[in-house]
Amino acid sequence: MINLSLLTILISLFSLLSLSNSFAEDYTRWGLPDGAIARFGKGSVGELTYFPDGTRLAVKSSIGIWIYDAHTGEEIDLLAGDTWDVNALAFSPDGKTLAVAKDKNICLLDPDTRHQKGILAGHTRGVYSVAFSPTGETLASGSSDTTIKLWDTHTGKVLRTFAGHTGNIKSLAYSPNGKMLASVGARNDNTIRLWDIQTGALRQTITEHPEDIYSIVYSADSLTLASGGQDGKIRFWDVRTGQLLKTLVGHTGIVFSLAYSIDGATLASAGLDNTIRLWDPHTGKHLRTLIGHTAYVRSVKYSPDGKTLASGSHDRTIRFWNADTGELLKTITGHTTYISSVTYSPDGKTLAAGSAKGKIRLWHIQTGELLKTLTGSDYIGAVAYSPDGETLATGDSEIRLWDVQTGELLKTLTGHKDGVSSLDYFSDGSTLVSSSRDKTIRLWDVRTGKLLRTFTESLTKKPSISLSPDGYTLAVATDENVIRLWDTRPGKVATRLIGHAHSVTSVAFSPNRSVLASAGGDEKIRLWNVTTGERLLTFPEHPKWIYTIAFSPDGQTIASGSWMEVYISDITTGKHTTIRTGHTGVVNCVAFSPDGRTLASGSNDSTILLWKVPGEHLREKR
Repeated sequence: MINLSLLTILISLFSLLSLSNSFAEDYTRWGLPDGAIARFGKGSVGELTYFPDGTRLAVKSSIGIWIYDAHTGEEIDLLAGDTWDVNALAFSPDGKTLAVAKDKNICLLDPDTRHQKGILAGHTRGVYSVAFSPTGETLASGSSDTTIKLWDTHTGKVLRTFAGHTGNIKSLAYSPNGKMLASVGARNDNTIRLWDIQTGALRQTITEHPEDIYSIVYSADSLTLASGGQDGKIRFWDVRTGQLLKTLVGHTGIVFSLAYSIDGATLASAGLDNTIRLWDPHTGKHLRTLIGHTAYVRSVKYSPDGKTLASGSHDRTIRFWNADTGELLKTITGHTTYISSVTYSPDGKTLAAGSAKGKIRLWHIQTGELLKTLTGSDYIGAVAYSPDGETLATGDSEIRLWDVQTGELLKTLTGHKDGVSSLDYFSDGSTLVSSSRDKTIRLWDVRTGKLLRTFTESLTKKPSISLSPDGYTLAVATDENVIRLWDTRPGKVATRLIGHAHSVTSVAFSPNRSVLASAGGDEKIRLWNVTTGERLLTFPEHPKWIYTIAFSPDGQTIASGSWMEVYISDITTGKHTTIRTGHTGVVNCVAFSPDGRTLASGSNDSTILLWKVPGEHLREKR
């Protein structure tokens, strides 16, 4: 007989283990919009900013600001929502104030409590750069209204306005002694201007950069300004005379970011060539190249103690390097790129997502755990599970068939001359249909990989397809306003559906195959009788172009994706019943779970959101 206290301990341990497993990726539930139950992917990686005490790192992303433990790399917080959809951010030197630029205003916040300390309002257009003075007494802001404003951070009053740029102010830097402010104009301006803080006078205008300027930083003695440009070169300027002192050559593409070490003995540069380079700024000697990122490096920052260098890349990783040796210390992953396609496994336990950069990720629905990452060769335009759930088909420039359990590549189907945009299995799993930007639709024998048939009639650049459940009818939408229904047996067009006023971007068959839904550039969803070609219903307009649609398993509901919004609509009433907002980019794909209770949406904001589908009418899939 088990001792009662022992039983209690075992039950407690089991509960803790279950809770730990259920929330293995707890950050998937942070900062969710109303109606969402999870988020897969952390969004893109933008600017990095250390907290002044060096304990945390703030990372601007496409969905908000991530806060990481700078020592362990663990996620601490996600500042998401409208407040944190910002253009720029900066910490005061004492770490007690965070300035975030959103639209025309700058909000001053307590970074720990998020309590609003003040709003700086005065610009007439968007603010895209902010910088605190070394003492924190003033804040400079640069706007697309072509002005720079200097603010008193205690009173919120404008102390001075600098005017002279002819375009957006995209970068600002205070000199360490606090006497000068450097500013960079956007593409149509392309100048560096040096301003006297006390008098407001324009001291120098540097026009010698041949192309766009992406980064500026002062030396520790405030006498030199370094700049990185589109031509891959780093230039050093005498701030008193505006004279070019030296030029460093090494990067093979744009220099996006520059950072001086704390002692001023080293300059770090990050570039389009996927590298970080360390230089002696006094001699111009190249000291070391840090290699590891697989895409361009957007931001590089030294930690406040100077021991670590943090970098953020378009490969969606954040890396920490030993500043002295160049050793890679740790890598933060989980950030993703544009989500192009999503599909549930037949058992509803896994979600597969295709994205840019050739990545296919498989997520566990309940825990949020990333189970596998498969790698194709290019932009993944489509993903589809086989009916038995054992194989996953993915399409980029080729079609690949993967073993879902092992992640092994089973077969590659070649023949398309351009990217694959849609994939669908026949219900018996024997045949796969694909559409491509090469203006063809192809049928494949899954077992042998043999090409069975190619359809080409009247196809344009990017056809979207949907296969009827019985496999006999293929709906094809193109960038015309016509939908073609193909009979797959003879491979000929049987019916043309005409009624859209713009390009049709997505089509979907109802589960009983009798109804087809279509949507596109005219911002409307239409329902069609597949047998007669009759238009049955037109839903009210979306406010924007519709990029994707999907039927629920019971055929009573349609989900659609537009600009930042997901609509859920009832086909009986012909009305939109629910509008979900929370994405910060175009919604490219939507998919219902097999039981119809959740909806997945993938977006250009590089995330997938899982939504609870409202309503008591939900039925199990028949």
